[in-house]
Amino acid sequence: MLLHKYYRYIANLSYFLLIFASNINLITKRMYKNLKLVQRILSSFYQVNSNPLFILGNPKSGTTIIAKLLSKATKKSLTSDIRSITKYSPLLIEFKLISFKGFIQQHNYEFSKDIIKEPSLSFFTDDLIELYPNSKFIWIARNPFQNIRSILNRLKIPGNLKDIDFENYIELQKNPAWKLNLQSKMFGYKSHNYIEALAYRWNHAFNIYLKNKEKIILVKYEDFLIDKSAFIEKVALQIGLTIKQDISKYVDIQYQPKGNTNVNLKDFFGDKNYSIIEKICQENMTRLGYSK
Repeated sequence: MLLHKYYRYIANLSYFLLIFASNINLITKRMYKNLKLVQRILSSFYQVNSNPLFILGNPKSGTTIIAKLLSKATKKSLTSDIRSITKYSPLLIEFKLISFKGFIQQHNYEFSKDIIKEPSLSFFTDDLIELYPNSKFIWIARNPFQNIRSILNRLKIPGNLKDIDFENYIELQKNPAWKLNLQSKMFGYKSHNYIEALAYRWNHAFNIYLKNKEKIILVKYEDFLIDKSAFIEKVALQIGLTIKQDISKYVDIQYQPKGNTNVNLKDFFGDKNYSIIEKICQENMTRLGYSK
């Protein structure tokens, strides 16, 4: 028993050191292979949680901070992002090169936690609901103009260009998985530029929520910003979790690179790209109560 705990401790420590290295862009190909190996070792020590809480939503819609604060407030374990060790998994699942159940079985460690937050899982909500019929799901929505602006700020890409060359942007070279967020072909939408692709993805994601809305709690990132602690308490109550810790000292921690929320959106996108987002997302924006 002690030996088992020791090996699990070492595997956990190695895993988090490698995750840290990847987050600050120090990871090499050899380290990535080591990360995959450590992840497989970790998975052998853990069992998949049969009833976790899933936090879903488009990337950069507030999923990270809400998941982390909910985890801290309720003292529930958390997996926050799987993509650093599943670089091409969304494509493998989408093109049926691996089953969704197989994907989970390869990641017992990540799926052993009480709360699982991974935006890319949002596009496989049907699979999640089928495999986890007793789980609870939270969907975080954000105004598409701010959501897309935040993604582009994260990638250091302007919003007013006609088109972009992926090779010209360092953040896309550091983390190629982000390239998936700048295309919509895998969802059946032919986009003519990166803004159109991002708009289609936002709209497609929210349509997935609408399809499954009877089984998912919808919250808005904008409501979270009004009173962060009260928002977390309300969400915890909705899903039947107990608040066990005051999180007031954590609510303003920056968990992701900060973007420019004060920018004039029409200036940021330019008239043409702004109109593209408006045209594609308008119907669901209205459903959510977002103005232009």
